[in-house]
Amino acid sequence: MNHSKRLRGLLGGLALTALLAIGGGAAPARAADVYVPASAEAGTAIPAGSVKFGMRPYADNTFYIIAMKKGWFNDVGIKILPEPEGLKVTDTNVIALLLNGQLDMSAEFCPLLLPTYKSSNKLKCVAFTDNFLGEAILANPALKLKSFKDYIKEGKSFDEAIKLALAPLQGKTLVGAPELSDRPFEEAVSKFSGVTWTLQVLDDAKSLVLAKAGREDFVNPEGAPIVYTLMQAGWTNIIDIGDLYNYGPGGLDSPIEHLVANVGIAGNSDFVLKNQNTVLRFLSVVWRTIDAMGKDPSLMDLQAPYLNSVAGTSLDGKGVASTINILDPMTSFENDKQYYKDDKSVLYYKNAWSAIIADYASHGIMPKDAVTPDEIIWGAAIWHQMQDYKAKTDAIMSGLAGKTLPADKADLLAKAKQFYDWYDFLDAYRLASAAAG
Repeated sequence: MNHSKRLRGLLGGLALTALLAIGGGAAPARAADVYVPASAEAGTAIPAGSVKFGMRPYADNTFYIIAMKKGWFNDVGIKILPEPEGLKVTDTNVIALLLNGQLDMSAEFCPLLLPTYKSSNKLKCVAFTDNFLGEAILANPALKLKSFKDYIKEGKSFDEAIKLALAPLQGKTLVGAPELSDRPFEEAVSKFSGVTWTLQVLDDAKSLVLAKAGREDFVNPEGAPIVYTLMQAGWTNIIDIGDLYNYGPGGLDSPIEHLVANVGIAGNSDFVLKNQNTVLRFLSVVWRTIDAMGKDPSLMDLQAPYLNSVAGTSLDGKGVASTINILDPMTSFENDKQYYKDDKSVLYYKNAWSAIIADYASHGIMPKDAVTPDEIIWGAAIWHQMQDYKAKTDAIMSGLAGKTLPADKADLLAKAKQFYDWYDFLDAYRLASAAAG
């Protein structure tokens, strides 16, 4: 079976799996299911909330464990369920768990939500945490092959370099993960290079065992820890998605735009719309953790044991940090503007997700007009809401600067500044408002 036929068959099967997971049925009538923000609570107490949360077995999907171990969710009144570390999930079961309410939110590769739009509009991406750069075709070091980057360094053009780098794969077997998130990258590389191969689908854990035994020649793992582990073992990075971003056709109508790989947090809209402020507080911890990881990479020592237990790797904290820095560079609250504000960027959600949705529809994974970017990427509205709370808090604190406040008001202002530093701009606004009142 050639690559394109294998692709269509796999995507079709995954779409069917998604339908079965949610009970089948006809596609829902189109609804303007847009995120609706809630008002800030009255008073100054931090309301208690809980989130049934899941983590997939990847480096950029398990960093939340740092916040759990540091007690940062507790700081904003959030209890993670099931205690103490949420639920360990996989790409096989996470969608069904979100749809049936066993999970409220989960770390997720957001495009994997799209197949559910054949019969449900419940699942939304409430935040982006990083743009995954770990999609890579690796070659066994025994083959002693040159990479795309090697050819670029020699002065070759994009077209020349990709054809030369991929030529050894012509007619061979590429071992790829079962997740449909890998197929667009593989298809794009095949199209740009003119090279075709036979795709053998295998779970990352099994593929890693075979790779270590020298029984694979070419592999495209799903998880960054597996990619990093093989690279550390000398496997040649023939080409990765960063190569396409950096050297491929550019512009907002680029054929690469649909390859934007947004990793983030998926949520069941029933939960999100009943617990908007709990979601804001949860996300404040996410932004706080990303900021802290950037300042203190040793925090990944807390993540490594958990990641190894679910991914089958043996990384220490420095290895996790390297994996994230190289393949999963995290996006801070401040840098989220590239996704939600910079409409000229290829990463801007309306640009990228219009292309992603069109690509999934063209493969029959979902109906053509099932959803718009704003109807699935609720993270945009949520980020702008938090930016608004931040701006309002800035204005209040500026107005109070230099003033002598009564002890109770001064205490409220000090607490407001603490929550502000924790990226909880909702409660910073509530407390600063009370201090000024």
